Amino acid sequence: MNQEEKEQKKPDNTLWVEKYRPTTLKDYIGNEHLKDKVAEYIKTSDIPHLLFYGKAGTGKTTLAKLIVGRINCDYIVINASDERGVDTIRSKVKGFASTVGFKDKKIIILDEFDYM
Repeated sequence: MNQEEKEQKKPDNTLWVEKYRPTTLKDYIGNEHLKDKVAEYIKTSDIPHLLFYGKAGTGKTTLAKLIVGRINCDYIVINASDERGVDTIRSKVKGFASTVGFKDKKIIILDEFDYM
């Protein structure tokens, strides 16, 4: 499936940020050294625990979503700016991590954790 077909598959009423978010590492604009490391992780399917940090708009969430999109895994994205309580995070993470998944790996993305 080429990029144009992917664009057509996306709903028309999405935010531009989601509609035009890169879906491959080739399209991702960022630190080349980091891209090479992530490509190596994806190729070997050996993803370590990762912590992305930096200023707003530098591609941290995009890179995390790119990784989970490229490997065979179950994942959950928790946005800490919406769900601020530590107990909420604990219950969601524990609930997700302790259940049996459909795939071999589980990934938890804690987005905007600085708002916690």
